[in-house]
Amino acid sequence: MTYSIKEVDVSRIYLANENPRHDPIDTEPEIIHHLIAKEHVKPLARHIAKAGSTSPLERIAVVAHPKVKNAYIAAEGNRRICALKLLADPDKADSEANKKYFRELSEEMDTPPSMIEAVVFRDLQTARPWMSLRHEGEQGGVGTRPWDANQKARFNAQAGNAQNPNIQASLLIDYARNQKLLSSKDLDAISITTMTRYLSNPVFRDTLGLKDSKTLAITVPADEFDRVVVRFLTDILDPESGVNSRTKIEDRKNYAHKLRKEGVAPTTRGLDPLDAANAPHQKKDHSTQSGKSTTTKRNNRSPDDRKHVVPSKFAVHINDKVLKRLYDELKGLDAEKFPFAATYLLRAVIEQMATLFLSQNGKKHDDAELHPKLARVADLLEREYGMTDRQLKFLRTMSSDKESRYSPATLGHFVHGGAIPSHTHAIKMWDSLELIIETTLEQLK
Repeated sequence: MTYSIKEVDVSRIYLANENPRHDPIDTEPEIIHHLIAKEHVKPLARHIAKAGSTSPLERIAVVAHPKVKNAYIAAEGNRRICALKLLADPDKADSEANKKYFRELSEEMDTPPSMIEAVVFRDLQTARPWMSLRHEGEQGGVGTRPWDANQKARFNAQAGNAQNPNIQASLLIDYARNQKLLSSKDLDAISITTMTRYLSNPVFRDTLGLKDSKTLAITVPADEFDRVVVRFLTDILDPESGVNSRTKIEDRKNYAHKLRKEGVAPTTRGLDPLDAANAPHQKKDHSTQSGKSTTTKRNNRSPDDRKHVVPSKFAVHINDKVLKRLYDELKGLDAEKFPFAATYLLRAVIEQMATLFLSQNGKKHDDAELHPKLARVADLLEREYGMTDRQLKFLRTMSSDKESRYSPATLGHFVHGGAIPSHTHAIKMWDSLELIIETTLEQLK
């Protein structure tokens, strides 16, 4: 057997310097700072303090430390080990305020756990297949299969939590995540409290198309519902939008009226209730309670027929001003009408994104050509972020085959008038790179 289960002293477990949650970090204080700032260790520690232990359903995984005798490195559970270390020794925290926070939590416990049951693997490579099952999705049923929104709601109802005021907000966040309406990074930053304040208002719920205050039953078309949800969640993230937890009832009503006035709110209404969490994203036909059709059947359009290179559902938060301008212009441009401009902007977005990504990861990018930059981006995405050969195949083809229709050289040929691009060329290129673009943009600080 390649692993064993034993009780391990938390003080003998070192935090992993190289972990999928962050770029390589040299020292434990720096790792602790990152995990507190970026990986929600404080609420995790609060939960451990309240429960008295980590979850009995999930073990820590460790490997032997290569240099320190009778010591280990966390392979799975870096956040939990960090929380336990801070509860045992709050002075390890990165600021006086955080030291006080963890000290108060520690004092609430009889004794912070000093020993923890861990799975000890021979080496990290041996642990990887099991870590993959936990973190890399369903994998055809082999990996962890998360509950969908309805299953979560059912679980809460069985536990007597049906009156939890945040249930609908949680369902909506899960829906947005499953439908990829916004990036995971943005969704993690959204205030559930703010969402609940707005969703508790019947005028606002009706504006979104929600039937009640507990489920995601909608009486509007799914695509129109997605549109207004994206706007609502994006406004919560925007400090200038005025959508926050400090608003009053009248403010929320006015915001609902604004969404209707601007045409963002659904306009097709009165459909039979539809479970948005489980329904197909596009419905061919909707019927009213009277049985009469309120919309005509919709053809299953090819994605190549859309006018914009960037799909309307794709959303991401971009901090770099130059990249944001390029991206926003590309997203709003009619590619059918301006195929040259669309191709030029797409190439510019890819190059600026690659340059920023390499710079952030400490990689030189002084090459005049885009090919070698893309090759290094592919290597980083594979090594540091776990993307597979299959997911990176298109990017590697772009970086290595100059004769490819989608290589930077060919794009440059289009840009300089050597050939005439079509809008479908740019659309197919975006679709082939979308996961790579989304992953890369999410990592940019």
